[in-house]
Amino acid sequence: MGPGGVKERDRIRRLWGNTHWTNRTGFKTVFVLGIPPSENTTANLIQSEKTTPNFINSRVRWESEQHRDIIQLDFEDTYYNLTLKTLCGLHWVRNYCRSATWVLKSDADVVVNIFELTKFLHHYDLDHNNTRTKLLCRVAPSNVVCRGCRFVKWRVSHQEYPRKRYPPYCYGPGYIIPRNLVDPLYEAAITNLTHLFKLEDIYFTGMIPQSLGWKKHIQNIGRRFPWRPHTWMDSFALGDLMILELDRTMGHGASALVWSNILKHQGLVNIDNHTYTGT
Repeated sequence: MGPGGVKERDRIRRLWGNTHWTNRTGFKTVFVLGIPPSENTTANLIQSEKTTPNFINSRVRWESEQHRDIIQLDFEDTYYNLTLKTLCGLHWVRNYCRSATWVLKSDADVVVNIFELTKFLHHYDLDHNNTRTKLLCRVAPSNVVCRGCRFVKWRVSHQEYPRKRYPPYCYGPGYIIPRNLVDPLYEAAITNLTHLFKLEDIYFTGMIPQSLGWKKHIQNIGRRFPWRPHTWMDSFALGDLMILELDRTMGHGASALVWSNILKHQGLVNIDNHTYTGT
């Protein structure tokens, strides 16, 4: 989600990021942003006044004053700067979230069942005697380096990464980091700042842990973080699933409908009366 993603941020604020619910569960939701790509970068696009960098920046400033949940830093917010974006998020957590125990990094098109996630983390701490040494996530289904695949954004040259396979890593749309692992991840990244790898999930959850010598550093919670299930309404709202990436084919308003059913399952009243036209 870039600086222009106000609708996506508002949707999260009204659903699982709503302070009415996060205050009950101990969550704090923030949005890490860069700055809009320069007008030179977007010169080939037809722009309206509301899509110019100056307008977007002024809108973000207003949004930040209203909600106090924006972290904006001075880098162009593009796909290949996601690694830098995550690094900035870790920097903020490192300096301003010292009392946190867990950190969830998620994409804009993800719905989080914060009630089930809170229960899971509570029981996880009890079962592990508050020893937090693993990233919690759905492990990526394949770690083969993509050389000539059809998704250009995932292509990696031999110069960028010479090995044939990545180390085990977390699937990018959402992963959970123990707070005590944030500092070593951040410090390792800034130590190798000129070697930032463009695919952030692979970099932060696979390559850096490998360079630190971490063994078995991931706990796979894939059963509770499925790959876009077609039975999303029942399986997510009525089961014990915690994180769901919504497929655009699920239709308009899918996230609001999922959230409404989550609240019903929890015996809670939906305080949101908005009608959503986005996913």
